[in-house]
Parts: sequence; C-alpha cells; structure tokens
Amino acid sequence: MSFFLKLRHWELFLMLALPTIMSLMFSIPMKPLVVASIGLFMMLVLFLWMFSIGSWSNRHLPESRRRSPLPFAVGLAIPIIYVLMYIFLYIPLLEQGGAPQKPPIWFLPMHMLSMVGIFYGIWYTARQLKSLQQNEEADFMIFSSTFFLLFIFPLGIWLIQPAVNQLYSQMETTPDNADEN
Repeated sequence: MSFFLKLRHWELFLMLALPTIMSLMFSIPMKPLVVASIGLFMMLVLFLWMFSIGSWSNRHLPESRRRSPLPFAVGLAIPIIYVLMYIFLYIPLLEQGGAPQKPPIWFLPMHMLSMVGIFYGIWYTARQLKSLQQNEEADFMIFSSTFFLLFIFPLGIWLIQPAVNQLYSQMETTPDNADEN
C-alpha cells in the first residue's frame, strides 16, 4: 500500500480524473453502466488511498493511540459492495427497460450504511494522520481541516498528499520507524 503514499498529488488526481476525461474525449455514451463503472474505479482509488494513509499512520502510532483497523476497512468496503450491488442487480433492469419507477427498497438502507462507512473512513484517516503528524492524540478541532479536505477529495488531494509524501519520506529515513511495506 505504500504505492499510494509515494504518489505525487497530481499523479493521484490524474488517477481519479482520467477515466472521466477519457470517456469524454472518446465520446463514450454515458449509459448507467459506464457511469457506475467510472464511479466504482474512482471510489476504489480514493478508498485505497485513504486506507493506505489510515493504516500506515495507525501502524506508526504508539500502541496507546492505535485504533482497530477492522471497522475502518469494513466502513470503506460497504460502499464498494453497494456500488457492485447496484451494477449487478439494478443496472440490468435499467438496460432492459424493466426497472421500476421507484428504486428498490434496499437502496435506502444500503445508501445510508454506505454514507456512514464513508464518514467513518474519512474520520479515521484524518484522525490517525493528524495524530501521527502532531505526535499526540488529535481531537476533532485538530484534525477537522484534514477531515473536510478528505471530504472534498479533489481539492483535498492537492493539499493532503504533499504532507503525506513529506511524512512518509521522513518516517522512511528514520530507521526505527521505517515502513515494513
């Protein structure tokens, strides 16, 4: 996962923006499957980036400030499962013209659960990163700027990733804190 920690901010931004740009450049019709696939790819890149930062930061914190990565991983996996369910269960109905006027009932709870998972993933990543940067337990007032930058990720990438790069190279050069990969 150190791949995402070493990327420059513009490289990460291009990974997120390139599928949309390419689909517009080549005039690919924006059918539901294309839109959902592009969204899934962007979500995977964004969540892998956040997971890399959160889990790496958590590993380098003292034992007393570490948090369990399991709820973090589950929180980021739920929206991916939701999008996959949408792609495999609902889009075929849309393409066949047999989709109901109202979305299926499972959309609402899955959507709400996905939003909770995303918020927890952002909260965990911001808190662990700021705790590592500050070298003390970070409360919300300390990590709120990182939280909101992660929430508006296209802009946040340009501001957070350089700090991640600097912290990663700092920790990598220190022998007792070197990342195991």
